[in-house]
Amino acid sequence: MKNTKVSTSVARIQSSLVFFPSRNGLKMAAYIDKLEGQTECLGYVVMAPKYGETKKNNLQLAYNLAANGLKVLRFDHTNHVGESEGQMLRYTLPGAVEDILGAYDYLERHHGILQAGLVASSLAGRMAIRATSLDKRINHLTCLVGVVNIQQTLAIVYQEDVVTNYLDGKRWGINDVLGFEIDFENFAAAMIESNLYSYSGTCEDLAAIHVPVSLLSAENDPWVNVEEARHAMSLTPQGDFHKIQNAMHEVRENPEAAQKTFLKITSICLEKSTGRKIQDHQLLAPDKKNLLEQNKVERQRLKASNNETQTEIDFWSQYLAKYKYFQNVDVYQEYINIVGQLLGDFRPGEILLDAGCGNGMFGIWTIRNLLGKEKVIFDPPLIYSGLDLTHEGILEAAKNHNKLSGDLAKSQKLADKGISFIYGSVDFNKASDTSKSLGSPVISYAANTFDKICCSLLISYLEDPSELVRQLFRVLKPGGKLVLSSMKPYCDLSDMYRSYAEKNLSAQSEQDIESGRNLLTAAGKIKFKEELGIYKFYSTEELSELLIDCGFIKLKALSSFGNQANIILAEK
Repeated sequence: MKNTKVSTSVARIQSSLVFFPSRNGLKMAAYIDKLEGQTECLGYVVMAPKYGETKKNNLQLAYNLAANGLKVLRFDHTNHVGESEGQMLRYTLPGAVEDILGAYDYLERHHGILQAGLVASSLAGRMAIRATSLDKRINHLTCLVGVVNIQQTLAIVYQEDVVTNYLDGKRWGINDVLGFEIDFENFAAAMIESNLYSYSGTCEDLAAIHVPVSLLSAENDPWVNVEEARHAMSLTPQGDFHKIQNAMHEVRENPEAAQKTFLKITSICLEKSTGRKIQDHQLLAPDKKNLLEQNKVERQRLKASNNETQTEIDFWSQYLAKYKYFQNVDVYQEYINIVGQLLGDFRPGEILLDAGCGNGMFGIWTIRNLLGKEKVIFDPPLIYSGLDLTHEGILEAAKNHNKLSGDLAKSQKLADKGISFIYGSVDFNKASDTSKSLGSPVISYAANTFDKICCSLLISYLEDPSELVRQLFRVLKPGGKLVLSSMKPYCDLSDMYRSYAEKNLSAQSEQDIESGRNLLTAAGKIKFKEELGIYKFYSTEELSELLIDCGFIKLKALSSFGNQANIILAEK
């Protein structure tokens, strides 16, 4: 392919939606990204999505590649989430391999492209290795946090050897896998029959590849053994291994590491396509406005193609119970301690609002840590008001609070007048809707009611979080304190889960392990809703701006929850 000089200025990138048949006869949806007006390019790159993700998730990296003269084809798998045809229920790993090869069929038939690079991440990295071992049209492969031992990764996730147990006759039927219902028996059978599960199978595939292969492995990846990945890469004739410093499996969790990684992948793809080494300072960044515009287009298309009919009340009623797991996790205890310490000691008669109380975990902390250390008599008592969307959450919170209060009273650590509880059901998406409350806000407390407000990990799930924050400002007393928090963008709970699962594993019950699995399931569902634009996680800067715009002052920012949550203390 003819080498051409990359433009010295960043031009807008054009993304064209295309459809083509897969090898299983289903229609595949994809985008081709290229510089506007581009007639020649430095090469083609195909991008395969992660499990549970779509072509939209590859947009940022694709635009980095396209800004530097490469043309990119990024597609949605069939029988998967996204715009391609098929049911997620029928997803299999061999089917994903066939979809990768189907993308190369399309490039050859419709564009005359006989060779192109391939970029894949996480579980898709394993399928990309198999595809590259089978098809000579793939002339270089780059795997980002690629899984090389699926059996081991599944064992870490599920705390059981799924493959061995399947071979011994265990069956799961239709099962929720990281937020998506799939036929797990069909999935496991196809994975085992194709030998895509074993580390030895990965090594055999890599040994059969005679084109350049690069694997970028995250230093702190709990799902992938870095040294095992390094050894696997030594078995392919043109293997190249890179360790990403200060990164987890979700590399974007660390923006600095993600930027360096995208630059590295771009330089690798350019070098393999042109035969010339490219320095990072020579690379061009995509136009941010252009990127945001395309992200919005694809988010709207993804939302339109999503067939989810579950309401938010149903979703949280179903998933709220899964968050009981947090109570037993060290990093959560650290997080909730920070929230309480920021609000400060309570005085008799103070009124606390727990906005989005869920199962009442902050209320539990309040009782145990502020009132349970010694016998206290608050007269008048501290008043705790817990508000949440679901009746199930409120009932669970009340039960938890009553039980703990009773236990402490029996042990004479808590006097009868220590604390009073009030609960209410509120749709926080209608924080100031007056249509059903005779002119009063749904958060119907009077102005200047509360001394302290905890709003923990709630605003990410609201359509208009600023409306809630304005209401919280209204009901907070002058000089009162608010603690507001959000999981950070691209948060990664994998290390927290693995640390918990492996800590004193023999002492854990099956129920404990199942709670951890449920957390990952819920996290997968929430992550997909984030991609749809239904949910949004906030950076420290975004939280601060939101609070300042609503009138709050004296902001103090911290990170916690294994560095996966951003917390802001503010005053009125």
